[in-house]
Amino acid sequence: MKTLLPEAEGNLGNQRVSAIRLLLPEGRLQRWHATLFDALVRDGHRVAVELRAMNERPRTALLLVEQLERLLYERGRASSCDQIPSGEWTSSREMISADVIFDLTGAMEPTEGAIAPSYDGLFGDVSRDSALLEGRAPEIALTLVSSHQAYVLARGRPAIERPQVFVRGKSAIADRIATLIRGVARQRALHPVPASLRPDAGGSRPLAFVLQGVASLARRRLARLVAREGHWRVGWRSLEGTPSVVEAQAWPSGAPWRWLRDDGRRYFADPFLFHENGTTYVFCEEFPYATAKGLISVFTLDAAGRPSAPRVALEQSYHLSYPQVFRHGGKIWMMPESSANRTLELYVAESFPDRWKLHSVLLADLSLSDATAFEHDERWWLTATTNERDTSTWDCLSLFSGPSPVGPWSRSGDLPILVDASAARPAGQVVSRGGALWRPAQDCTRGYGSGLALCRIDELRDGVLRQSVVRRLGPPAGAPDQGVHTLNSDERFEVIDAVGQMTRARFGGKDAA
Repeated sequence: MKTLLPEAEGNLGNQRVSAIRLLLPEGRLQRWHATLFDALVRDGHRVAVELRAMNERPRTALLLVEQLERLLYERGRASSCDQIPSGEWTSSREMISADVIFDLTGAMEPTEGAIAPSYDGLFGDVSRDSALLEGRAPEIALTLVSSHQAYVLARGRPAIERPQVFVRGKSAIADRIATLIRGVARQRALHPVPASLRPDAGGSRPLAFVLQGVASLARRRLARLVAREGHWRVGWRSLEGTPSVVEAQAWPSGAPWRWLRDDGRRYFADPFLFHENGTTYVFCEEFPYATAKGLISVFTLDAAGRPSAPRVALEQSYHLSYPQVFRHGGKIWMMPESSANRTLELYVAESFPDRWKLHSVLLADLSLSDATAFEHDERWWLTATTNERDTSTWDCLSLFSGPSPVGPWSRSGDLPILVDASAARPAGQVVSRGGALWRPAQDCTRGYGSGLALCRIDELRDGVLRQSVVRRLGPPAGAPDQGVHTLNSDERFEVIDAVGQMTRARFGGKDAA
Protein backbone atom coordinates (compact mmCIF):
# COMPACT_ATOMS: atom_id res chain seq x y z
CA MET A 1 0.00 0.00 0.00
CA LYS A 2 1.10 3.53 -0.74
CA THR A 3 1.27 5.28 2.63
CA LEU A 4 -0.95 8.34 2.89
CA LEU A 5 0.97 10.98 4.81
CA PRO A 6 0.41 14.76 4.92
CA GLU A 7 2.54 16.73 2.51
CA ALA A 8 4.03 20.07 3.41
CA GLU A 9 1.32 22.00 1.59
CA GLY A 10 -1.41 20.19 3.52
CA ASN A 11 -2.67 17.76 0.85
CA LEU A 12 -2.91 13.99 1.11
CA GLY A 13 -1.66 13.00 -2.32
CA ASN A 14 -2.28 14.62 -5.68
CA GLN A 15 -3.48 11.69 -7.75
CA ARG A 16 -6.88 10.10 -8.00
CA VAL A 17 -7.45 7.06 -5.82
CA SER A 18 -7.71 4.08 -8.18
CA ALA A 19 -7.11 1.01 -5.99
CA ILE A 20 -8.98 0.55 -2.71
CA ARG A 21 -8.88 -2.15 -0.08
CA LEU A 22 -11.83 -2.55 2.29
CA LEU A 23 -11.09 -4.17 5.64
CA LEU A 24 -14.32 -5.87 6.76
CA PRO A 25 -15.20 -7.93 9.84
CA GLU A 26 -15.05 -11.67 9.21
CA GLY A 27 -18.40 -13.33 9.88
CA ARG A 28 -20.20 -9.98 10.19
CA LEU A 29 -20.55 -8.77 6.62
CA GLN A 30 -23.51 -6.41 6.18
CA ARG A 31 -25.61 -5.29 3.23
CA TRP A 32 -24.05 -1.83 3.14
CA HIS A 33 -20.57 -3.34 2.75
CA ALA A 34 -21.64 -5.03 -0.49
CA THR A 35 -23.49 -1.92 -1.69
CA LEU A 36 -20.41 0.24 -1.05
CA PHE A 37 -18.17 -2.24 -2.86
CA ASP A 38 -20.43 -2.16 -5.93
CA ALA A 39 -20.67 1.66 -5.88
CA LEU A 40 -16.88 2.07 -5.72
CA VAL A 41 -16.49 -0.30 -8.66
CA ARG A 42 -19.06 1.69 -10.64
CA ASP A 43 -17.09 4.84 -9.78
CA GLY A 44 -14.12 3.33 -11.64
CA HIS A 45 -11.98 2.05 -8.76
CA ARG A 46 -10.28 -1.32 -8.35
CA VAL A 47 -11.61 -2.68 -5.08
CA ALA A 48 -10.61 -5.67 -2.99
CA VAL A 49 -11.89 -6.97 0.34
CA GLU A 50 -9.76 -8.24 3.21
CA LEU A 51 -11.59 -9.99 6.03
CA ARG A 52 -10.31 -9.45 9.54
CA ALA A 53 -11.04 -11.68 12.52
CA MET A 54 -12.60 -9.66 15.33
CA ASN A 55 -11.66 -10.04 18.98
CA GLU A 56 -14.48 -7.79 20.14
CA ARG A 57 -17.60 -9.93 20.56
CA PRO A 58 -21.08 -8.48 19.96
CA ARG A 59 -22.73 -7.54 23.23
CA THR A 60 -25.59 -9.88 24.10
CA ALA A 61 -27.80 -7.11 25.47
CA LEU A 62 -27.37 -5.04 22.31
CA LEU A 63 -28.22 -8.01 20.09
CA LEU A 64 -31.40 -8.38 22.14
CA VAL A 65 -32.18 -4.72 21.56
CA GLU A 66 -31.94 -5.19 17.80
CA GLN A 67 -34.03 -8.37 17.81
CA LEU A 68 -36.78 -6.72 19.86
CA GLU A 69 -36.78 -3.63 17.67
CA ARG A 70 -37.14 -5.68 14.51
CA LEU A 71 -40.24 -7.28 16.04
CA LEU A 72 -41.69 -4.02 17.35
CA TYR A 73 -40.86 -1.58 14.57
CA GLU A 74 -39.40 -3.12 11.44
CA ARG A 75 -41.80 -5.98 10.59
CA GLY A 76 -39.44 -7.50 8.04
CA ARG A 77 -38.20 -4.22 6.58
CA ALA A 78 -34.76 -4.58 4.98
CA SER A 79 -31.90 -2.66 6.56
CA SER A 80 -28.46 -1.60 5.33
CA CYS A 81 -27.04 -3.27 8.43
CA ASP A 82 -28.69 -6.64 7.86
CA GLN A 83 -26.07 -9.36 8.04
CA ILE A 84 -25.25 -11.09 4.75
CA PRO A 85 -25.71 -14.87 5.01
CA SER A 86 -22.49 -16.85 4.68
CA GLY A 87 -21.58 -17.47 1.05
CA GLU A 88 -24.17 -15.08 -0.42
CA TRP A 89 -21.72 -12.31 -1.30
CA THR A 90 -18.39 -13.15 -2.90
CA SER A 91 -16.21 -10.15 -3.67
CA SER A 92 -12.66 -9.82 -4.90
CA ARG A 93 -10.17 -11.09 -2.30
CA GLU A 94 -7.17 -10.17 -4.49
CA MET A 95 -4.44 -8.54 -2.39
CA ILE A 96 -3.95 -5.48 -4.58
CA SER A 97 -1.43 -2.73 -3.94
CA ALA A 98 -3.95 -0.20 -2.67
CA ASP A 99 -3.78 3.58 -2.87
CA VAL A 100 -5.93 3.71 0.23
CA ILE A 101 -7.36 1.32 2.82
CA PHE A 102 -10.68 1.85 4.56
CA ASP A 103 -11.00 0.00 7.86
CA LEU A 104 -14.71 -0.77 8.32
CA THR A 105 -14.29 -3.51 10.89
CA GLY A 106 -15.71 -1.34 13.66
CA ALA A 107 -12.68 -1.99 15.86
CA MET A 108 -11.81 0.43 18.66
CA GLU A 109 -8.18 0.30 17.46
CA PRO A 110 -8.27 0.50 13.65
CA THR A 111 -5.38 -0.44 11.38
CA GLU A 112 -2.41 1.91 11.27
CA GLY A 113 -2.31 3.86 7.98
CA ALA A 114 -5.94 3.12 7.13
CA ILE A 115 -8.93 5.48 7.07
CA ALA A 116 -11.61 4.56 9.60
CA PRO A 117 -14.85 6.20 10.73
CA SER A 118 -14.80 7.84 14.13
CA TYR A 119 -17.85 8.97 16.07
CA ASP A 120 -17.64 12.16 18.14
CA GLY A 121 -13.87 11.67 18.13
CA LEU A 122 -13.92 7.99 19.10
CA PHE A 123 -13.15 4.91 17.01
CA GLY A 124 -15.20 1.74 17.14
CA ASP A 125 -18.81 0.70 16.68
CA VAL A 126 -19.23 0.89 20.43
CA SER A 127 -18.86 4.68 20.19
CA ARG A 128 -21.51 4.84 17.47
CA ASP A 129 -23.81 2.64 19.53
CA SER A 130 -23.39 4.73 22.69
CA ALA A 131 -24.52 7.86 20.85
CA LEU A 132 -27.49 6.11 19.24
CA LEU A 133 -28.62 4.62 22.53
CA GLU A 134 -28.63 8.14 23.96
CA GLY A 135 -31.05 9.08 21.18
CA ARG A 136 -28.71 11.29 19.16
CA ALA A 137 -26.64 11.21 15.99
CA PRO A 138 -22.86 11.30 16.44
CA GLU A 139 -20.63 13.37 14.19
CA ILE A 140 -18.93 11.03 11.71
CA ALA A 141 -15.35 11.69 10.64
CA LEU A 142 -13.34 9.65 8.16
CA THR A 143 -10.02 9.66 9.98
CA LEU A 144 -6.58 8.64 8.76
CA VAL A 145 -5.07 6.53 11.54
CA SER A 146 -1.48 7.38 12.45
CA SER A 147 0.55 6.71 15.57
CA HIS A 148 1.83 10.29 15.75
CA GLN A 149 -1.14 12.29 14.43
CA ALA A 150 -4.57 11.38 13.08
CA TYR A 151 -6.16 13.44 10.28
CA VAL A 152 -9.80 14.01 9.38
CA LEU A 153 -10.54 13.80 5.63
CA ALA A 154 -14.34 14.23 5.66
CA ARG A 155 -17.08 14.93 8.19
CA GLY A 156 -20.82 14.52 8.36
CA ARG A 157 -23.68 14.45 10.83
CA PRO A 158 -26.51 12.16 9.70
CA ALA A 159 -30.19 12.69 10.40
CA ILE A 160 -31.78 10.15 12.74
CA GLU A 161 -35.48 10.52 12.00
CA ARG A 162 -36.61 7.97 14.59
CA PRO A 163 -34.06 8.19 17.43
CA GLN A 164 -36.04 5.69 19.50
CA VAL A 165 -35.24 2.97 16.94
CA PHE A 166 -31.61 1.90 17.28
CA VAL A 167 -31.47 -0.20 14.09
CA ARG A 168 -32.72 2.74 11.97
CA GLY A 169 -29.92 4.89 13.34
CA LYS A 170 -27.30 2.26 12.50
CA SER A 171 -28.56 2.09 8.91
CA ALA A 172 -28.59 5.86 8.50
CA ILE A 173 -25.00 6.11 9.72
CA ALA A 174 -23.84 3.25 7.48
CA ASP A 175 -25.37 4.88 4.40
CA ARG A 176 -23.75 8.22 5.17
CA ILE A 177 -20.33 6.63 5.79
CA ALA A 178 -20.62 5.08 2.34
CA THR A 179 -21.43 8.49 0.84
CA LEU A 180 -18.40 10.09 2.53
CA ILE A 181 -16.09 7.26 1.44
CA ARG A 182 -17.13 7.64 -2.19
CA GLY A 183 -16.47 11.37 -1.98
CA VAL A 184 -13.00 10.91 -0.48
CA ALA A 185 -12.10 8.26 -3.06
CA ARG A 186 -12.96 10.62 -5.92
CA GLN A 187 -10.82 13.56 -4.80
CA ARG A 188 -7.45 14.16 -6.43
CA ALA A 189 -6.17 16.24 -3.51
CA LEU A 190 -7.33 15.62 0.03
CA HIS A 191 -7.08 18.40 2.59
CA PRO A 192 -6.58 16.92 6.06
CA VAL A 193 -7.42 18.52 9.36
CA PRO A 194 -5.65 17.27 12.49
CA ALA A 195 -8.10 15.11 14.45
CA SER A 196 -8.88 15.60 18.11
CA LEU A 197 -9.56 12.09 19.38
CA ARG A 198 -11.06 11.56 22.83
CA PRO A 199 -10.64 8.84 25.47
CA ASP A 200 -13.12 5.98 25.67
CA ALA A 201 -16.71 7.10 26.12
CA GLY A 202 -17.94 4.47 28.53
CA GLY A 203 -21.06 2.30 28.55
CA SER A 204 -24.76 2.67 27.88
CA ARG A 205 -28.07 1.02 28.90
CA PRO A 206 -29.63 -0.75 25.92
CA LEU A 207 -32.52 -2.48 27.71
CA ALA A 208 -33.67 0.76 29.29
CA PHE A 209 -33.48 2.29 25.83
CA VAL A 210 -35.90 -0.30 24.42
CA LEU A 211 -38.36 0.36 27.23
CA GLN A 212 -38.06 4.08 26.57
CA GLY A 213 -38.79 3.49 22.89
CA VAL A 214 -41.93 1.48 23.68
CA ALA A 215 -43.11 4.17 26.11
CA SER A 216 -42.42 6.82 23.46
CA LEU A 217 -44.63 4.96 20.97
CA ALA A 218 -47.41 4.79 23.55
CA ARG A 219 -47.16 8.54 24.26
CA ARG A 220 -47.25 9.29 20.52
CA ARG A 221 -50.37 7.14 20.08
CA LEU A 222 -52.06 8.93 23.00
CA ALA A 223 -51.06 12.33 21.60
CA ARG A 224 -52.77 11.49 18.30
CA LEU A 225 -56.01 10.82 20.17
CA VAL A 226 -56.11 14.14 22.00
CA ALA A 227 -54.32 16.58 19.68
CA ARG A 228 -52.82 16.95 16.23
CA GLU A 229 -49.17 16.04 16.22
CA GLY A 230 -46.95 18.24 14.10
CA HIS A 231 -49.47 21.08 13.75
CA TRP A 232 -47.63 23.95 12.04
CA ARG A 233 -48.71 27.60 12.11
CA VAL A 234 -47.65 30.58 10.02
CA GLY A 235 -46.65 33.78 11.82
CA TRP A 236 -45.50 37.24 10.72
CA ARG A 237 -44.34 40.58 12.10
CA SER A 238 -43.80 44.07 10.75
CA LEU A 239 -40.20 45.08 10.04
CA GLU A 240 -40.90 48.80 10.37
CA GLY A 241 -37.95 50.28 12.27
CA THR A 242 -36.46 46.89 13.17
CA PRO A 243 -33.80 44.66 11.56
CA SER A 244 -34.61 41.27 10.15
CA VAL A 245 -33.58 38.16 12.05
CA VAL A 246 -30.68 37.57 9.66
CA GLU A 247 -29.46 41.16 10.16
CA ALA A 248 -29.84 41.01 13.95
CA GLN A 249 -28.70 37.38 14.25
CA ALA A 250 -31.42 37.01 16.88
CA TRP A 251 -35.16 36.92 17.36
CA PRO A 252 -36.82 40.27 18.16
CA SER A 253 -37.50 40.97 21.81
CA GLY A 254 -40.99 40.52 23.15
CA ALA A 255 -43.64 38.60 21.22
CA PRO A 256 -44.40 40.62 18.08
CA TRP A 257 -45.69 37.69 16.03
CA ARG A 258 -49.25 37.39 14.76
CA TRP A 259 -50.55 33.96 13.81
CA LEU A 260 -52.79 32.76 11.02
CA ARG A 261 -55.91 31.13 12.35
CA ASP A 262 -56.94 27.67 11.21
CA ASP A 263 -59.91 25.41 11.88
CA GLY A 264 -57.85 22.56 13.34
CA ARG A 265 -58.60 20.41 10.30
CA ARG A 266 -55.48 21.65 8.46
CA TYR A 267 -52.18 23.34 9.11
CA PHE A 268 -50.23 26.05 7.29
CA ALA A 269 -46.43 26.09 6.88
CA ASP A 270 -43.53 27.12 4.59
CA PRO A 271 -44.46 30.83 4.17
CA PHE A 272 -42.87 32.89 1.35
CA LEU A 273 -43.43 36.61 0.72
CA PHE A 274 -44.02 38.34 -2.61
CA HIS A 275 -44.79 42.02 -3.23
CA GLU A 276 -46.90 43.00 -6.26
CA ASN A 277 -48.76 46.25 -7.08
CA GLY A 278 -48.51 47.55 -3.53
CA THR A 279 -49.83 44.35 -1.95
CA THR A 280 -47.93 41.82 0.16
CA TYR A 281 -48.78 38.20 -0.64
CA VAL A 282 -47.91 35.22 1.54
CA PHE A 283 -47.71 31.88 -0.25
CA CYS A 284 -47.62 28.80 1.96
CA GLU A 285 -48.30 25.09 2.18
CA GLU A 286 -51.80 24.14 3.30
CA PHE A 287 -52.09 20.58 4.59
CA PRO A 288 -55.65 19.29 5.10
CA TYR A 289 -55.59 16.30 7.44
CA ALA A 290 -58.51 14.70 5.55
CA THR A 291 -56.47 14.30 2.35
CA ALA A 292 -52.95 14.17 3.88
CA LYS A 293 -51.71 15.99 0.75
CA GLY A 294 -50.26 19.47 0.70
CA LEU A 295 -51.39 22.22 -1.65
CA ILE A 296 -50.32 25.83 -2.11
CA SER A 297 -52.47 28.60 -0.61
CA VAL A 298 -52.08 32.37 -0.62
CA PHE A 299 -53.27 35.23 1.57
CA THR A 300 -52.49 38.94 1.70
CA LEU A 301 -51.30 41.29 4.43
CA ASP A 302 -52.44 44.91 4.50
CA ALA A 303 -50.25 47.76 5.73
CA ALA A 304 -51.31 47.05 9.33
CA GLY A 305 -50.48 43.38 9.03
CA ARG A 306 -54.09 42.20 8.86
CA PRO A 307 -54.47 39.00 6.79
CA SER A 308 -57.06 38.02 4.25
CA ALA A 309 -58.55 34.53 4.30
CA PRO A 310 -56.26 31.97 2.64
CA ARG A 311 -57.39 30.60 -0.71
CA VAL A 312 -56.03 27.84 -2.93
CA ALA A 313 -53.40 28.99 -5.44
CA LEU A 314 -52.14 25.66 -6.81
CA GLU A 315 -53.11 22.02 -6.33
CA GLN A 316 -51.95 18.81 -7.95
CA SER A 317 -52.71 15.12 -7.49
CA TYR A 318 -49.49 14.86 -5.44
CA HIS A 319 -48.15 16.71 -2.43
CA LEU A 320 -46.91 20.31 -2.89
CA SER A 321 -45.12 22.53 -0.37
CA TYR A 322 -42.37 25.16 0.04
CA PRO A 323 -43.67 27.62 -2.63
CA GLN A 324 -40.78 29.90 -3.58
CA VAL A 325 -42.21 32.73 -5.72
CA PHE A 326 -39.97 35.14 -7.63
CA ARG A 327 -39.82 37.49 -10.60
CA HIS A 328 -37.63 36.84 -13.64
CA GLY A 329 -37.72 38.10 -17.22
CA GLY A 330 -40.85 40.16 -16.64
CA LYS A 331 -42.85 37.14 -15.40
CA ILE A 332 -43.77 35.76 -11.99
CA TRP A 333 -42.69 32.20 -11.29
CA MET A 334 -43.31 29.61 -8.60
CA MET A 335 -41.01 26.71 -7.80
CA PRO A 336 -42.82 24.54 -5.23
CA GLU A 337 -41.51 21.32 -3.77
CA SER A 338 -42.96 18.34 -5.65
CA SER A 339 -40.69 15.61 -4.32
CA ALA A 340 -43.70 13.28 -3.96
CA ASN A 341 -43.75 13.24 -7.78
CA ARG A 342 -39.93 12.90 -7.96
CA THR A 343 -39.76 16.14 -9.92
CA LEU A 344 -38.78 19.78 -9.56
CA GLU A 345 -41.40 21.83 -11.37
CA LEU A 346 -41.57 25.45 -12.50
CA TYR A 347 -44.89 27.29 -12.83
CA VAL A 348 -45.62 30.66 -14.44
CA ALA A 349 -48.46 32.93 -13.31
CA GLU A 350 -51.31 33.13 -15.82
CA SER A 351 -53.38 35.34 -13.54
CA PHE A 352 -51.50 36.24 -10.37
CA PRO A 353 -51.83 35.12 -7.59
CA ASP A 354 -54.08 32.08 -7.98
CA ARG A 355 -53.82 30.83 -11.56
CA TRP A 356 -50.59 29.06 -12.46
CA LYS A 357 -49.53 27.03 -15.46
CA LEU A 358 -46.87 24.33 -15.45
CA HIS A 359 -44.04 25.77 -17.54
CA SER A 360 -41.55 22.92 -17.35
CA VAL A 361 -40.18 20.03 -15.31
CA LEU A 362 -36.72 21.26 -14.39
CA LEU A 363 -35.44 18.00 -12.91
CA ALA A 364 -37.00 14.55 -13.10
CA ASP A 365 -36.57 11.22 -11.34
CA LEU A 366 -34.97 12.95 -8.36
CA SER A 367 -36.43 13.58 -4.92
CA LEU A 368 -35.55 17.16 -3.92
CA SER A 369 -36.75 18.68 -0.66
CA ASP A 370 -37.14 22.45 -0.17
CA ALA A 371 -35.32 23.40 -3.38
CA THR A 372 -34.22 27.04 -3.10
CA ALA A 373 -33.07 29.03 -6.14
CA PHE A 374 -31.05 32.25 -6.00
CA GLU A 375 -28.85 34.40 -8.23
CA HIS A 376 -25.21 35.19 -7.53
CA ASP A 377 -22.37 36.41 -9.76
CA GLU A 378 -24.60 36.39 -12.86
CA ARG A 379 -25.42 32.71 -12.40
CA TRP A 380 -28.33 30.90 -10.80
CA TRP A 381 -27.81 28.39 -8.02
CA LEU A 382 -30.13 25.94 -6.33
CA THR A 383 -29.75 24.09 -3.05
CA ALA A 384 -31.93 21.20 -1.92
CA THR A 385 -31.69 18.14 0.24
CA THR A 386 -31.68 14.90 -1.73
CA ASN A 387 -33.08 11.60 -0.61
CA GLU A 388 -29.88 9.56 -0.92
CA ARG A 389 -30.60 5.82 -1.11
CA ASP A 390 -34.21 6.41 0.05
CA THR A 391 -33.16 7.39 3.57
CA SER A 392 -33.53 10.79 5.23
CA THR A 393 -34.39 14.08 3.50
CA TRP A 394 -32.91 16.08 6.37
CA ASP A 395 -29.15 15.81 6.10
CA CYS A 396 -27.77 15.60 2.53
CA LEU A 397 -27.46 18.98 0.78
CA SER A 398 -26.91 19.01 -2.98
CA LEU A 399 -25.96 21.94 -5.21
CA PHE A 400 -27.21 22.74 -8.71
CA SER A 401 -26.43 25.59 -11.09
CA GLY A 402 -27.78 27.01 -14.33
CA PRO A 403 -27.91 30.11 -16.55
CA SER A 404 -31.42 31.06 -15.36
CA PRO A 405 -34.19 29.69 -13.13
CA VAL A 406 -35.79 28.27 -16.28
CA GLY A 407 -32.71 26.06 -16.65
CA PRO A 408 -31.15 23.90 -17.71
CA TRP A 409 -30.00 22.94 -14.21
CA SER A 410 -26.89 20.82 -13.65
CA ARG A 411 -26.09 18.99 -10.45
CA SER A 412 -22.62 19.35 -8.99
CA GLY A 413 -21.73 15.68 -9.13
CA ASP A 414 -23.93 12.82 -8.01
CA LEU A 415 -23.06 13.07 -4.32
CA PRO A 416 -24.20 15.65 -1.75
CA ILE A 417 -21.86 18.53 -0.96
CA LEU A 418 -22.76 18.42 2.75
CA VAL A 419 -23.97 15.76 5.17
CA ASP A 420 -25.17 17.57 8.26
CA ALA A 421 -28.60 17.22 9.87
CA SER A 422 -27.94 20.44 11.80
CA ALA A 423 -27.50 22.78 8.81
CA ALA A 424 -28.33 21.13 5.47
CA ARG A 425 -32.04 21.30 4.59
CA PRO A 426 -33.03 24.76 3.29
CA ALA A 427 -35.34 26.89 5.43
CA GLY A 428 -36.05 29.92 3.21
CA GLN A 429 -34.64 32.24 0.60
CA VAL A 430 -30.93 33.00 0.32
CA VAL A 431 -30.39 36.72 0.98
CA SER A 432 -27.53 39.19 0.72
CA ARG A 433 -26.86 41.09 3.95
CA GLY A 434 -23.76 43.04 4.96
CA GLY A 435 -21.86 42.03 1.84
CA ALA A 436 -22.38 38.31 2.42
CA LEU A 437 -24.83 35.65 1.30
CA TRP A 438 -26.91 34.05 4.02
CA ARG A 439 -29.02 30.91 3.86
CA PRO A 440 -31.34 29.81 6.64
CA ALA A 441 -31.19 26.06 7.16
CA GLN A 442 -33.15 23.62 9.26
CA ASP A 443 -31.53 22.24 12.38
CA CYS A 444 -32.99 18.74 12.65
CA THR A 445 -30.70 17.39 15.36
CA ARG A 446 -33.59 17.29 17.86
CA GLY A 447 -36.21 16.25 15.31
CA TYR A 448 -37.66 17.52 12.05
CA GLY A 449 -37.70 21.33 11.89
CA SER A 450 -36.71 21.70 15.54
CA GLY A 451 -34.74 24.90 14.90
CA LEU A 452 -32.93 27.16 12.45
CA ALA A 453 -29.27 27.60 11.56
CA LEU A 454 -28.24 30.96 10.09
CA CYS A 455 -25.48 30.05 7.66
CA ARG A 456 -23.07 32.47 5.99
CA ILE A 457 -21.96 31.24 2.57
CA ASP A 458 -18.18 31.62 2.54
CA GLU A 459 -17.48 30.12 -0.90
CA LEU A 460 -19.74 29.34 -3.84
CA ARG A 461 -18.59 27.96 -7.18
CA ASP A 462 -19.19 24.93 -9.35
CA GLY A 463 -19.11 21.90 -7.11
CA VAL A 464 -18.39 23.87 -3.94
CA LEU A 465 -20.57 25.51 -1.30
CA ARG A 466 -18.80 26.23 1.97
CA GLN A 467 -20.74 27.75 4.81
CA SER A 468 -20.31 28.78 8.44
CA VAL A 469 -23.12 28.37 10.94
CA VAL A 470 -23.08 31.71 12.74
CA ARG A 471 -26.21 31.38 14.84
CA ARG A 472 -28.68 28.69 15.89
CA LEU A 473 -32.23 29.60 16.87
CA GLY A 474 -35.04 27.69 18.49
CA PRO A 475 -38.64 28.92 18.29
CA PRO A 476 -39.03 32.60 19.28
CA ALA A 477 -41.06 34.00 22.14
CA GLY A 478 -44.75 33.96 21.33
CA ALA A 479 -44.48 30.87 19.11
CA PRO A 480 -45.29 27.19 19.57
CA ASP A 481 -42.20 25.79 21.20
CA GLN A 482 -41.61 22.46 19.48
CA GLY A 483 -39.88 23.74 16.34
CA VAL A 484 -39.43 26.36 13.65
CA HIS A 485 -38.27 25.62 10.10
CA THR A 486 -38.93 28.53 7.71
CA LEU A 487 -37.69 32.15 7.76
CA ASN A 488 -38.30 34.74 5.03
CA SER A 489 -38.48 38.52 4.89
CA ASP A 490 -38.92 41.47 2.53
CA GLU A 491 -38.88 45.25 3.09
CA ARG A 492 -42.16 45.21 5.06
CA PHE A 493 -42.65 41.88 6.84
CA GLU A 494 -40.91 38.81 8.17
CA VAL A 495 -42.62 35.40 8.16
CA ILE A 496 -41.92 32.16 9.99
CA ASP A 497 -43.67 28.91 10.80
CA ALA A 498 -43.64 27.05 14.09
CA VAL A 499 -44.98 23.74 15.35
CA GLY A 500 -46.66 22.60 18.55
CA GLN A 501 -49.53 23.49 20.81
CA MET A 502 -49.99 27.20 21.46
CA THR A 503 -52.23 28.89 24.00
CA ARG A 504 -52.44 32.60 24.70
CA ALA A 505 -51.94 32.04 28.40
CA ARG A 506 -48.64 30.31 27.77
CA PHE A 507 -47.28 32.27 24.83
CA GLY A 508 -48.93 35.66 24.58
CA GLY A 509 -48.87 35.66 20.77
CA LYS A 510 -51.84 37.01 18.81
CA ASP A 511 -54.08 35.12 16.45
CA ALA A 512 -55.07 37.05 13.33
CA ALA A 513 -58.44 36.55 11.72
